[in-house]
Amino acid sequence: MTEAKVTRKLSFQTIQTASVFLLLAGLCVFSSLQTETFFSWRNLVDNLLTNASATGVMACGMTLVMIAGGFDLSVASITAVCSVVTVMVLVGCASFGPWVAIPLAVVAVLVTGTLLGAVNGLWIAYGSVNPFVVTLSTLLIFRGIALVITHGGQTIIVPLELGKSFRLLYWGRMGIGIPEYRLSIPILIFIAVFICFWIALRYMRFGHYLYAVGGNETASWLAGIRTARVKAAAYILCGMTCGIAALISTGMSNTAQAASFQGLEMIVIASVIVGGTPLGGGSGSLWYTLNGLLLLSVIENLLSQYGITEEYRNIIRGVIILVVVTVDAVMRRGNRKSFV
Repeated sequence: MTEAKVTRKLSFQTIQTASVFLLLAGLCVFSSLQTETFFSWRNLVDNLLTNASATGVMACGMTLVMIAGGFDLSVASITAVCSVVTVMVLVGCASFGPWVAIPLAVVAVLVTGTLLGAVNGLWIAYGSVNPFVVTLSTLLIFRGIALVITHGGQTIIVPLELGKSFRLLYWGRMGIGIPEYRLSIPILIFIAVFICFWIALRYMRFGHYLYAVGGNETASWLAGIRTARVKAAAYILCGMTCGIAALISTGMSNTAQAASFQGLEMIVIASVIVGGTPLGGGSGSLWYTLNGLLLLSVIENLLSQYGITEEYRNIIRGVIILVVVTVDAVMRRGNRKSFV
């Protein structure tokens, strides 16, 4: 590939990323003109960023999967199962006190998320089944499992004696030098996951393998990369992030329902795609995902201020995804023609 072609290819990605960033900046300015409290710490950090943390953690896992050339429609169902497991373990171990029950719940939910992610990963990687078919099927299977273990979808409540301790997972704050400016625990968890995954993508062999497999799986296999193992690992890590997101979300509500998180998979996928990680794999970045996540979060915040109902929000989300995917397809088609 010549230097001119590389420059052209990079310019397409740069234009898309810059466009999302400029749109984000424009919406922030517009929102600040509509309300004086938009740029307040309470709104931006305690409200917008804290509420986006669980989705952001899941988007980190989805980014790995999409860089490797796949995607996962079952993340919301995995999160629902994990949230139910969290509360069930807390209920079962409540008599041992918070110092035993909460760590056991954390371990149980991370193991559950990892195992459910492994189901997807092993089926797709070693069964050579299309990711859409597998994850659409497990979306239904995992949601059904959540309904079964909650006896038809009954709401499970964290025991009262553990409620205050467990809610610290969501409402807890840590100072960053100035007492009135504190970061919530969910934001800190998101930052930790983001940094770990960024290091893996940037500096570890596993990250380089993800890009290689997503770019050309056959060539990667011929080069000696164990492509099936790499793809399976991406889905396993994605499942683990669903478990972390379930802990954050359950900490907010102190309840769990089998019907929770329906439609969340679309927001997670949209955050990755809107940010600039394309369908098809081979390229992308966690920074792109963060860009997309912040854009969608600001849009959600703005829609809430105007009292837009959920049905209209779904329309707006769908339009955003459609526009971004269409622009990406047009750019890629133009890029291919320029090489001819």
